[in-house]
Amino acid sequence: QGQRPVRFRARIGGSKGRSGRCSGRGSTMRSPLWLVLAAVWLAVAAGLKARETGHFPPNYAGGDNYYYDDPSLAKLMPLLFRNHANMTCSDDRHSTPFLKQIRGVNLGGWLVLEPWITPSLFYQFLGADERWGDEAPKKVGMDTYSFCEALGPEEGNRQLRRHWKSWVTEEDISTLFQLNLDTLRIPVGDWMWRPYGAYVNCTDGALPELQRVLELAGKYGLKVLLDIHGLEGSQNGLDNSGRAADVRWTANVFSDAPAMQGRTFSHWATRKAEWIGKFDLDSLSYTELYWDRVDAALDVVRMIADQFAENAAIMGVQPVNEPWQFTPIGPLKRFYWEGYKIVKRRAPGWKYFMHDSFRLNSGLWTNFMNGCPDVVMDTHIYTAWNWPGPAKDFYSMACEAKHTIAAYEANVMPVVVGEWSLATDNCAMWLNGFNDNIPGYPMVQCDMVPCPEPYMSRDQPGAPPDPTKGPRGPFGTGESSPSCARFVDIIARLLGQGRS
Repeated sequence: QGQRPVRFRARIGGSKGRSGRCSGRGSTMRSPLWLVLAAVWLAVAAGLKARETGHFPPNYAGGDNYYYDDPSLAKLMPLLFRNHANMTCSDDRHSTPFLKQIRGVNLGGWLVLEPWITPSLFYQFLGADERWGDEAPKKVGMDTYSFCEALGPEEGNRQLRRHWKSWVTEEDISTLFQLNLDTLRIPVGDWMWRPYGAYVNCTDGALPELQRVLELAGKYGLKVLLDIHGLEGSQNGLDNSGRAADVRWTANVFSDAPAMQGRTFSHWATRKAEWIGKFDLDSLSYTELYWDRVDAALDVVRMIADQFAENAAIMGVQPVNEPWQFTPIGPLKRFYWEGYKIVKRRAPGWKYFMHDSFRLNSGLWTNFMNGCPDVVMDTHIYTAWNWPGPAKDFYSMACEAKHTIAAYEANVMPVVVGEWSLATDNCAMWLNGFNDNIPGYPMVQCDMVPCPEPYMSRDQPGAPPDPTKGPRGPFGTGESSPSCARFVDIIARLLGQGRS
């Protein structure tokens, strides 16, 4: 449901812990059947593939033959610069260097759920192994997709609508304005424009909510960066992409403690990101490239630009958040390049943000999109996963990052730190996933405090968790369970979320 037929085109040929205890700190585009069959027939006849088989490691530089077949190209304005086959630009006639320093905040946990930011939404899944037994894997929400899957479209949508209205209010936007911030980075999911799977009907109403906050941003003079945080198949395998992958469930029969028995799951050892292709855990590389999913993601970029090109509050778009470090660099660059042309033909004044795929210092971005107006590289700086150390070590890391960014801006393109935090440990409950943790984390002793009141009142199912009960499953490979901690609220506030 919600998926559109693939448009085929030429492809590149040949492929050759345990914080535990809550401790510490759109519409669908469809073509007539005969057009679909014709496209498939032509693709087969010409030997073209929507999915390419081969060996595609992180440094794979191919993909140059891919292009996006823009259905509105004949009606669009010409680009205001020359674009070249090597993904560079020249003769820019319009624009302005991107020199403005952005002071902004993410509206995280709103349209794309993350359990550590809004645990109140996910308390209801504690004890699911006790209630459902072998059916627990289908009854546990760990991210937006499984939230909808576990609750079903009707109840999931009811809870999401309450959450959307409660999580971001006019009072919040007014407060951010009074703090002299100028930009809101709003994570969105591709399912808001092309719903599929469990998202269908469950996320209805998300676009009107986005429009509500865009109007508030305009009222207070704040600019908005629309950040596509989640793509079908997941670009990083994390819950913040809409769907954690690959989660594997087993029966825990080895614990002597009754509370620890039942269904358990693992994620970190089997994590995959399969938006851009089929990933092989043994070689840490891709064995297939999914150009049809690249197409689908660019369709969403196009729909966003078509819908909001005239919205004065929007400063730009980011086509994908945090594609992980194993993403083949050539196809990723091609995706960025094609998305850039889509945006610039519709909204020539928008800025275009690209995440560095956690490879800012790799040299892989040298000369990429050289001479292209309004491009920005987004890098994310977190110290919460670093080894513990004295304060001076963290100060030193901050200074090193400053010099790295300055050198990159001097030689490649402007840089924005789109996400960052003052946190220096992993004590926040569920920071590494619902009822889970990266084994070995946190690496410090964490404090324990009572859970705060749920932001949607006690009408929210399961919130707050029963203080008379100990940790409840299902459990991941690391431990992180309520009784809750003040640091869930504190770290959320540092990241601009403000509630728990």
